[in-house]
Amino acid sequence: MNDWLDAETRAERAMQLSESRQWQQALAELDAAIAINPHDVHWHIQRGNILDELERYEEAVEAYETALAMDDESAEVATFLGMDLIRVGRHEDAVRLFEGLAARQVDYEPAYCNQIAAYTRIGDHEKAEEMFYVAQQLEPDCPHCFHHLAESLACRGQFDRALFCWQRVLDIAPDYPNVQRRIAQVHRVQGDRAKAREAYLEALRADPGNCDLLADLGDLMIEMGDLEAAAAKFSYLLDLEPDHTRGNVMLGLIELRNGRHASAVERFEFVLAVEPDYPGLRTYLGEAEYCRANIAGAVEHLKAAIEQDPRDTVALVAMGNCHLKARRLDDAEDYYRKALAVRPDVVAALHNLAVCRFLADDLEKGVRYCRRALRHDPANVMVMYKLALAQMEQGHWAEAGDFVRRGLSLDPEHAGMNYLARHTRRLKLRWYVGRVLHLDRRLLHLVVNACRTVTPAPA
Repeated sequence: MNDWLDAETRAERAMQLSESRQWQQALAELDAAIAINPHDVHWHIQRGNILDELERYEEAVEAYETALAMDDESAEVATFLGMDLIRVGRHEDAVRLFEGLAARQVDYEPAYCNQIAAYTRIGDHEKAEEMFYVAQQLEPDCPHCFHHLAESLACRGQFDRALFCWQRVLDIAPDYPNVQRRIAQVHRVQGDRAKAREAYLEALRADPGNCDLLADLGDLMIEMGDLEAAAAKFSYLLDLEPDHTRGNVMLGLIELRNGRHASAVERFEFVLAVEPDYPGLRTYLGEAEYCRANIAGAVEHLKAAIEQDPRDTVALVAMGNCHLKARRLDDAEDYYRKALAVRPDVVAALHNLAVCRFLADDLEKGVRYCRRALRHDPANVMVMYKLALAQMEQGHWAEAGDFVRRGLSLDPEHAGMNYLARHTRRLKLRWYVGRVLHLDRRLLHLVVNACRTVTPAPA
């Protein structure tokens, strides 16, 4: 008898601890109660609720399955179980459970609402939308239904309809979690970075300590070219959570772009020690070591990156740059071609292949690579500069002049283009005199000097 009273006392204490959100302590008390009396269905339901709060969804599934075995008529328990089946990736099981629930209780709206989410996960978007309209007949202002349908629409690329549904969610439930973030992500996919920024800021006003939101906004600031604002967001994130992996990686990338290579390496190595398989980390380390002239260290990291992902074009280009630095042109070209085999539009690989050909005294092929690079990036002044030099060397002065003018219109301060614009007549005279006198009339030394600058892999 005392044991049963002890179980009741512990279950009551678990409820009190849950109300104060002391989830771990509540779970311990409830587990002790269930160990004494495993036959109280309500305790298993409560246990599933606590495990949900702790995001231990696999264990929550087991708790709800136990409760449902005790009371197979409970729509509430079935709903809790189905939602967690979706969370753990058992989408077909969730569909079957909610279909059965809807068959038994045809007017139970959550059975249809949650089918929208389950069908979305298995890619049956037509069925998901059908369930939405069924649920609407029972509850036209259910924010969950609009949210689930918005996710389905976003998966199909129907972004305007998805945004409309998420706006309806906010009209019904202004504090609905994660909606502003999803709105921001859709605006970002659509290329409207200003609206994405506005939505992220709105989400952060409601949840200022959300590290994932801060990281997303920092990424967006990098896309917008505002490295200072991005650094501020990631620095604040690390103030909240100093060991945040993504925050340290992104601050390292900002340091790398700003030329602070040693501090970039320090941040990357911090992450390497705790999460060595972080995607792209070895590539970033290779780039940083290359930038501070530690070619051996760069090669070591880049080899690891390519072993991890042979299709990592950034790592392939960076490895090519290491070989080019050592004037191993054949090896460098091999890596650039591997990058282009993965993605034919990698401008860095095309440009640096041109550099290799110029260094090998193969102007014609170098020009072809430059032209291919410009087709993918028509505003690339560095490529235009190499083309202008190569055209001058071949005596194509009019075309060279076109590249110089185009380059200066895009970058009036470009030193190389300004030099060519100022000294075209002298260079042209030298070229003609060389032809007449059969002297070493080549301008190729200018090309070679220019080729000391390669295009880095875009970290």
